Amino acid sequence: MKKEYFAIIKFPMFVGLSLLAILLIFFLMVLGSYHHLGLSGWGNFFYTLIFILIIILIASWILTLISTHCKIKSTWLRKYISWMLVRVYYPLAIWISIPFFQKRASIQESFLYFNNEIIVTNYQGIHFSNLLLLLPHCLQNSNCKIRISSDIVDCQECGGCDIAKMKSITRDNHIKAAVASGGSLARKLVNDTKPDMIIAVACHRDLTEGVRDSWRYPVYSVLNERPKGPCFETTVSYSVIDFAIKKFI
Repeated sequence: MKKEYFAIIKFPMFVGLSLLAILLIFFLMVLGSYHHLGLSGWGNFFYTLIFILIIILIASWILTLISTHCKIKSTWLRKYISWMLVRVYYPLAIWISIPFFQKRASIQESFLYFNNEIIVTNYQGIHFSNLLLLLPHCLQNSNCKIRISSDIVDCQECGGCDIAKMKSITRDNHIKAAVASGGSLARKLVNDTKPDMIIAVACHRDLTEGVRDSWRYPVYSVLNERPKGPCFETTVSYSVIDFAIKKFI
């Protein structure tokens, strides 16, 4: 439990540090300019504009933190939070983590957990009728003679890999499932399906890129397990997928 807690708070902690760093740099710039040259009319306008942007950044981050515990009813506000999270705060967290010698995968994992908190708070209990379970092709057994390229219904359910379990759970819950061999195909599947909710399974990097690319959609992320290394016969917990599905249908 303690390990999971620190995994979740790492991303928001680094975002907070980055905002403090930006604020400190801003005040040092203002003090330096005022001490050496004074502030002209253009200088006042320039620094006022930057200060307003920093206030917007901080206020938006506070709203993002609130959205992890309180449901945001406004649709456009949820979209705004999602865009800020993936396009602004994620790069800031990556930037500030470099001096602390943090592995990018650990920041990505924390980002995904943090995003899941927002998704669960704001979307659970809505009962989505068009839910998409998006799976990576590396879940399939490498020796399987049937190649699952996109449609999971081709699986013969031999039980040799977790694809069979995922087909079973989607059939029992009457939801759509698709298998993607890469980011481009995943984006195409999402654009073609236009789901109300996505439950995505992949590794840290692919999930992070997928959440960022699909920021207009609510994406609940599930990290796969890699007992044989990356991108080869990975696995995913049936209970975790079942938990996620029942949150949203």
